[in-house]
This record gives sequence, structure tokens and C-alpha cells, in this order.
Amino acid sequence: MEPHASNVEQPGAHWLQLARGWLRDVADFCYPNICPACRAVCAPGHELCTDCTSRLDISAGIPACELCGLSLAYFKAPCPNCVGKGVPHYERVVRLGHFDSPIRELIHRLKYHRAWTVGEMLADRMMREDHVESILLEADFLLPVPLHAIRQLSRGYNQSEVIANRLSHLTGVPVACPVERSRNTEMQTHLHSKAHRLANLKNAFKIIDEPEIAGSRVVVVDDVLTTGATLQVLARTLRKAKPARLSALVVAVAERTYGTAVR
Repeated sequence: MEPHASNVEQPGAHWLQLARGWLRDVADFCYPNICPACRAVCAPGHELCTDCTSRLDISAGIPACELCGLSLAYFKAPCPNCVGKGVPHYERVVRLGHFDSPIRELIHRLKYHRAWTVGEMLADRMMREDHVESILLEADFLLPVPLHAIRQLSRGYNQSEVIANRLSHLTGVPVACPVERSRNTEMQTHLHSKAHRLANLKNAFKIIDEPEIAGSRVVVVDDVLTTGATLQVLARTLRKAKPARLSALVVAVAERTYGTAVR
């Protein structure tokens, strides 16, 4: 019996495969992957160096309150930050880790250096966490925190939308943007108190598709939660359209001392 055509190795296929492997090895040697967090050389096929990968995994493994996203002493411990109150208007706030190295450097690369692939890498890493997967299973759609058109044009993209689109690709949960940023506010990083951040965001968001929100389970996607001002103001806008549920998914939470929780 003649062998099936698919089992017959084409002439030269073995050598072609070897040549491709050699070319990959040469390319890795001449143009090694550089860690976007610390600029060290990465092992072939890796997006982060060994040290940053280890620190990212440690950060992701720290227990966190699912109401406010801040760190806990141990899993399911009472939260001394939000004392069970969480972020106003949100049922859950889930994070990958805390805003420290290497997540801090990765987010800076994503936001200020046009390294949009870092956002996709962070989304991939988030999907390894059970609590991230669980919040996505409850979502009707993902809503990336919108940027004003002027800032998005200068940055080249909305970093939260990059993360949301990658999560959508991995899970099938759609991305929707029924809210726009109608006012070009000052950058929140320049404001250190929650009161100033809330004032800066006053009337910053506007609903453009109320039926999309009404009765839906919405998961807001953002890069960093610092004081919770952005999430809180966005929630106030969304509540006008009466969503069934609001939750938030962020890459990192900036840790604070007890008594200064998100409220």
C-alpha cells in the first residue's frame, strides 16, 4: 500500500526546517529580546527577563481584597483598607498585582513609549489568574476607560482599550465603548489627592449609548487604580443608564496606608 501523501516527507523539507532553526538562533544572538521593564536581555522566546518574570509572579500571587483591590495579609483576610466597603458603585475590583516594579515600568512603557504590545502581554498574564477569569465570565461586555480624543491622538492608542481588546480576543467577551471622555482633563498623575482628582474629572464622561449599558453586566478595564477617583466618576456616569452590575479589572493597584482607602 502506498503511504498517505501527508506522511511523505517532501524533498529538502528536513534541511529547510534546520535552516529555519539556525536562522532563528542567529537572530536571537544578534538581536536578543530586551526586557521592556528593566532592559536586560531575555532568554530566547521570553518577553521578560528571568528576574522580572519572577517578581511579576510574586506580585500576582499576593492576596488582595476583591472589593477594593488592595493587598491583604493572607487570602480572605478582613480588608483594613476598605473595611468591607470596597470602591463605591462596584461589586468587585480585581487586579493583576500592585503598582511596583516590574509592573510599574511595564505600564510606563505601554502609556508613554508606544509599546502597545506590552499591554497585550499584560493581558495574557492576567488571564493566568483564576479571579481574572471569573470576573470575565460574569461580563456582558468590557468597557475600557475612555481617553479624550486629543490625548488618544497624541498617545497613538488607548492603553486600557489595548488590554481590553486582548482580553476580548482571549475570552470572546465583547468590548463596547458606550461612554466617551467629553472633557480633556489634566493628567491624573499630576494630582496627588483624591479630592483634586475628583474635581479634575467632574463632568469628564458622557454616555453615548444608553441602551448598551441598561441591564448589562459591565466590567470596566483600566491600567492603574490609585485613589479610585476615575472609577468612581465613571461609575456615577454609568449608573444613570442603570447597568445590572459594575465591576472593575485593573492591571495594578497603587498601595496606600490604612485609613486612606478608596472611598
